Order: sequence, then C-alpha cells, then structure tokens
Amino acid sequence: MSTPASTPADVGAWDGAVNLRDLGGLPLEDGGTTAPGRVWRSGATEHVTPAGWARAVDDGLTTVVDLRNPAEIRQARHLAPGPPPPDRLRTRNTPTEDTGDPHFLAACGPWLDHPRSYAPTLAMYPHLVGGAFRALADAPGPVLVHCSAGRDRTGMVAAMLLSLTGVEHEAIAADYEGAFRGTRHPGGSVAYDVERGVWVQHPGETWTPEQMDERVRERRAALLEWLADLDPVAWLRFAGLDEARISRLRRLLRPAPRPGPAPGS
Repeated sequence: MSTPASTPADVGAWDGAVNLRDLGGLPLEDGGTTAPGRVWRSGATEHVTPAGWARAVDDGLTTVVDLRNPAEIRQARHLAPGPPPPDRLRTRNTPTEDTGDPHFLAACGPWLDHPRSYAPTLAMYPHLVGGAFRALADAPGPVLVHCSAGRDRTGMVAAMLLSLTGVEHEAIAADYEGAFRGTRHPGGSVAYDVERGVWVQHPGETWTPEQMDERVRERRAALLEWLADLDPVAWLRFAGLDEARISRLRRLLRPAPRPGPAPGS
C-alpha cells in the first residue's frame, strides 16, 4: 500500500499555479491526519492569473512566503511579468540561502536539487531559514510557501514543518517525491561547478521514466536519512525562534481537537 502524500490541487484550482500542493491529509504518528487548507506549497507564482489569486483568497489564503533571492524574483518577473499577489495578501520574502557565498557554493552547489544540501544549509544559515519559519508562525491564517520550482528550498521547509507537526517520515518522503515529480523542468540539474567556478546546467537533457525513478529513489533515501537525524525543535531554538512561535508552528497543521463530552454527560 502506498504512503499518502500531500494532495496536488485540482487542475486549475489556482489558475496558473505551478506544482501546487496542499499539505493536508498526511498521516500523523499519533493518529489522524494534517488539516487541509492551512499550508500550501508551490513553485514560482508569476504565472498565477488574477482568477487564480481570487480562488486562493476564496480558499482562505492570507500570506505568501517567498523563499527566493531578490535577484531570482527580479529575473522571474522580467521573464513572466504576471500579476502580483493581491494587496490583501501578506507577502514575505525570506531567502533561505546566499548563492554569492563561496562556502555555500562549495558545500551545496553540487546538491541544489538534492536533500544532501539541507544539513549544510541549516548549519550555515539559521538566521535566513529561521526567517522563513518566523513568517510561517506569524501568518494570521492559511499560508503559501514557495521557491522557484517548489521542490528544493520549499521541500526543505515543508519537510521540517511536517516533522515538527509529527507527520510520519514515509509520508514526508512521499510529499517530497510528489513535488519532485511535479516540477516542470526540462530535465537535468542545475549545479555549481566548484573547480570551474561556474553554474552548469543541461537544458537540452531529458529524463526517461527510469532515470526519474532512480533520482527519486536516491533523493528519498537521502531525505529519510536527514529526517532521522533532524530535531526540528532544537534547530528552531538554535535559529532563535521563541517558544510561542515554535508552538504556533507545531499547531499550524494539526487538526482541531475534537470537543469533549458535555459536562454531566
């Protein structure tokens, strides 16, 4: 039996949204499932249409947390100058990495599309990644978190949030796999060549189903290994989050408690 994964939004649910997934419906270690309609994850939002944003607001969205660097955002808006999120939505830009940092490039450049980048990113940038979790904790209601593809940085933040919530690790891995397979990319990886000091990519490369399956298997294994060593509460404290924010994050995806019996019943 397959492990439940996050739910891909209905086609056209938020018109133009890329790799949109609802983190609801995932099995919790103590029983039950995560609440739907609280946290969504996606790729870049430049293609979301006005109708798509209107639907998002109707679905309760209050906040958009963008994990991209400012230069990425400028480039994306130049290439796809779509409508920005409505003014009624809170938007928070909280980059999780510094691509101009040679230490980051040496440690993570070859692994930007791989969970092997997660541990060094968290070690180097607690102040940056912590900012993303502060934005999630401070959101007044349902929130969308995204990067460019909705796969790597978003995958790291989503996995940490799900781990904090108490989601079964296999279900977290299934969510990662769904987003990895849902990424609209031409195939191949983008990585930093440390020896040459340049970014390299293979835009003409395509992945066969077998190659995709192999990449997924390798990445799932690496993700599960990372999750086994992850203490999300300890890391959030290390990043400077206070106990009130950690508590809000822990409750963000938890289902509402069932009402107890009436007094005297």
